Amino acid sequence: MSGPGVPCGADSWCEATVHCDPETLNQPGLIQCLASHKNACWTFRSEALLLWRNAPPSRPLYSTVVPDTDQLGSTALNANDLNSDVLVAPRLSFLRTDCDGRTLEATYLYAGNFYSDRTLPYVSDGYATSPPGIYGNEWGPPDTNLDSATAKLLGQLQSLEFNSRHCIWTDTCQFLIGARWLQWNETLQMSDSFSYTDPTVTGTDFYETQCFNNLWGGQIGLDALLLGRPGTARVEGLVKAGAYYNNAGQNSTFKYVLSDGEPYENNAGASGPAACSFVGEVGLTAVLPICCNWDFRCGYFGLWLTNLAQPTRQLSDQEINQFASVGTLNTAGSAILQGLSLGLEGRW
Repeated sequence: MSGPGVPCGADSWCEATVHCDPETLNQPGLIQCLASHKNACWTFRSEALLLWRNAPPSRPLYSTVVPDTDQLGSTALNANDLNSDVLVAPRLSFLRTDCDGRTLEATYLYAGNFYSDRTLPYVSDGYATSPPGIYGNEWGPPDTNLDSATAKLLGQLQSLEFNSRHCIWTDTCQFLIGARWLQWNETLQMSDSFSYTDPTVTGTDFYETQCFNNLWGGQIGLDALLLGRPGTARVEGLVKAGAYYNNAGQNSTFKYVLSDGEPYENNAGASGPAACSFVGEVGLTAVLPICCNWDFRCGYFGLWLTNLAQPTRQLSDQEINQFASVGTLNTAGSAILQGLSLGLEGRW
């Protein structure tokens, strides 16, 4: 997302494109102040973001079993296989520019759900949980081999930011500073099936971890004109970065169902502030004027989040089974969201 465009008859927003009466500006009082800004320009921008998220870091989930042995083979399913499908996310922005070229901005973004789904085909006694297991549960040779497994990863992003923009370097760049809230939630759902003989018993294990991240902080950035000139076809570049407090938490559940018995369920959770999180955003946008007060915008969008609670990071250190319920919180995760932005900008 870049700065507002240029209305008809103006060269740039960094010049006084909205004319104010100097005598009015010098008069005291609220009414005079409001009157002096009655000619401020408003900008509305509506964009659709075609986004996907990167896969979590490597963490083996299920391994193959070497036939006729008690040895584990290669990794059959890894957390880094769970890169998401593409989704469409709306982003809305309002900007107000006064007669001195100062701009106030409010932007809201919602992206949900990022979806990943991987399934291992049925192989009798063909799989095992990869060390160190899942929540302390280790299924594999020589006791309980698994026949199949599935993993689903869901992610959701919300962002609300308020920025103030100030022109620098004549009409080629804006410096922005503001506050931002981001929410990044993820849910990992896994299941595997197994069977015994003598007597014949079948069963299914279920695992679910939900992670919550609420980030509050401030950011600074630059929005620059890279090619072209204001009011014509041009290319704009944006970079923003900030430090954030993350109120993170997680809740995990383990249960199993047997064909000859009652289901069992146990859960554990943990919460607490994470270390200082970093959020960085970049954008590269081509702007094509349609008419006097309308522009078409298309380009690249990228968002990087660090120090997050992520479900695949919670699988190793917890112990949730028939004997214990011990929850922990790991906030060493990160996520990269990127994609294409398409939208319209109107000014009045």
